[in-house]
Amino acid sequence: MREPVTLAIVARERPDLHGRLLTTLHAALPHVGVLGPGSFACDLAGTEDLLGTPTHVARRALARCSRTGARASAGIAPTPFVARVAAERTPPGEVRVIEDGRAYLATLPLEILPVDEKIHDELRLLGLRTVGDFADLPRGSVFDRFGTAVARAHALARGEYGDLIRASTPPRRIRARRGWDDPITSREQLVFALRVVVDEIAGALGRDGLAALRLDLRIDREGAGALRIERAVLPPTRESAALLRSLRWALEERDDLGLVTGCTLVVPEVEAARGRQIGLFAPDGARREEALATARYLREKLGAGVVLRPRVLDREARLPERASEWLEVIA
Repeated sequence: MREPVTLAIVARERPDLHGRLLTTLHAALPHVGVLGPGSFACDLAGTEDLLGTPTHVARRALARCSRTGARASAGIAPTPFVARVAAERTPPGEVRVIEDGRAYLATLPLEILPVDEKIHDELRLLGLRTVGDFADLPRGSVFDRFGTAVARAHALARGEYGDLIRASTPPRRIRARRGWDDPITSREQLVFALRVVVDEIAGALGRDGLAALRLDLRIDREGAGALRIERAVLPPTRESAALLRSLRWALEERDDLGLVTGCTLVVPEVEAARGRQIGLFAPDGARREEALATARYLREKLGAGVVLRPRVLDREARLPERASEWLEVIA
């Protein structure tokens, strides 16, 4: 059985370089996942014969990161959590190798654990000061008193929780452009003209098995500056009709289109189209009507009383998820 080996790369000083770092690491490493802004992880188990030792791989990755202008550090450990903590506590340009995750974490403060600040306060009231103190508590007692989330943190503290690294899709931009000799003067004409552009985008997504997460439309206007429209796509899709509908809703909110001479449509963010779950909760910028349209579609397919949303009854509760109720999205 292969021994688990995780490489974590952390470069938080320049959040603006996150995208460039991700692209760089995708070119240098297999199966790269995002742990947070400027934090990345890669599963290196079984790759030594092909890529070299984990330390050699880490130094090569840091060298590439330095070319982007980022000051990154690396941690190598059996689990992603330990590797990330090690990288965060390593000077830029250096690599730290951790063989025993529990022993390494034992002397560190409780603040490194991913739990709510109220839990930190409660643990301190119990006389706990370090991760090692917390890790020594019986597993069953932690679960009974604090619930699942803290029990997971307890497993992290013991170096036992080997969370899977979910590889991110390599950044790519799908782009289509059209220009018109005769300026388009109405919103309806523009929506009709956009069909060709959207069909081209949908075709490119379909060939690669991807779905669009966001759309970026640039509209060129005669005698005026370019107009830019950004859309979050909910749910992510590669269907031409759904993409066009999202753009049409955005155009209906604008009364300053003017004389349109051309457009460029870009998909700056994608995800794999297969195996994904339809989402009801969108990133910032998604439109309420798109969420409602999705909810109506799911209700028609699944029936009444199935598409629900949570409402927290007591936000001050220690475990708010236990003080909540479920309401139907579309009555």
